Amino acid sequence: MNSQRPDENLTILWTSTIGEAPAPQQFSVWETLHAPDVICRAIIKTAIKNQTMSGMMSQDHRIRFCSKVMNTLTNENAEHAANRERLKAEMEKTQ
Repeated sequence: MNSQRPDENLTILWTSTIGEAPAPQQFSVWETLHAPDVICRAIIKTAIKNQTMSGMMSQDHRIRFCSKVMNTLTNENAEHAANRERLKAEMEKTQ
């Protein structure tokens, strides 16, 4: 891919789709809590929401919205994984 660190790639994604990036510490927090694909999807969803609001989201609103999207996506991924495991266990019982 490229030689940039993941947080640099996320900063580039944010600045190219939304504008002013949050502090590097914010990206560090997100990277600790969420998978890289979740962070990317949340940034893109935030960019879409910001655009639908004609770019009028405050920086604080953007960060909070993006965090909420990440939390939702991470929870959904965990629920889906648990459902897959339950289905797998049920299928193994019936065989």
